[in-house]
Amino acid sequence: MRILLMPNFTKPRTWEVLRELCPRMEAMGMTAVAAGKDRDAMAAVGIGPVEGAPEGAEKAAASCDLILSIGGDGTMIHSAYYAALAEKPVVGVNLGRLGFLAQIEPEELDRYLLRLQSGSCTREKRYAIQSRFSPEGRDGLPFAINDIVFTRSPDQNLVDFEVLCNGRLIDRYYADGVIFSTPTGSTAYALSAGGPVMDPSLRAIIMVPICPHSMAVRPVVLGGDKTITLRSGAQLVAVADGARRVTMAPGTAAIIGSSRLEPEFISFGENEFFEILTAKIKQRG
Repeated sequence: MRILLMPNFTKPRTWEVLRELCPRMEAMGMTAVAAGKDRDAMAAVGIGPVEGAPEGAEKAAASCDLILSIGGDGTMIHSAYYAALAEKPVVGVNLGRLGFLAQIEPEELDRYLLRLQSGSCTREKRYAIQSRFSPEGRDGLPFAINDIVFTRSPDQNLVDFEVLCNGRLIDRYYADGVIFSTPTGSTAYALSAGGPVMDPSLRAIIMVPICPHSMAVRPVVLGGDKTITLRSGAQLVAVADGARRVTMAPGTAAIIGSSRLEPEFISFGENEFFEILTAKIKQRG
């Protein structure tokens, strides 16, 4: 089994985990692979054995059986993009706080490596969204596993938004922005803005206005097969998964819908999501 390691070196425990992980994988007959600078960084401090993949993360992922993300949920989101491109499953070691997506705790690595080796796990596809922009015709943001957020520019006050579904008007908003979230992302920014928690196996788009200037505005859940159009007379900034961003000129329409890319997450139990919801979200109040 060939496993592509995608570590987040900004996490304090990453080096410690990698130093233990690579020899364990070798002892189990697994091949650890890392792309470009990741492999160089590990080699520089004597972490190994790790096979290098100088051609980059996308091609490295295609040459492996799965991706092992090492970091927090943000690292898992980053890894999911390459997993979707390569059509390979991804699983995460949690070195962050919540660990909604990266569900393996470092202390449990041995047990879960054995389960990966024996195939004692399942794969679940996660719905992802994209946004195109018109009239420019740009491809825009082709993938978001959590959300695409449209916000006003920092120098603007509240701005107007018009949202349509399959060409029919849903509503007009006067707000700081609008979040379009997947069910996977329903426990992220959308939750903080008042959106519902959704089972991540669903195919749906959650629309949550950010700080709307109205007490009557509520989140709306739309079918995953719908085409949503957002328009505004102001300059907007569109951000996918908190990372990839596009500045939209005034009058530009964003067309939001399902992405052609759908990552597969490795799961070790069908009740994991609800257990995590209870243990890690509700306890925070």
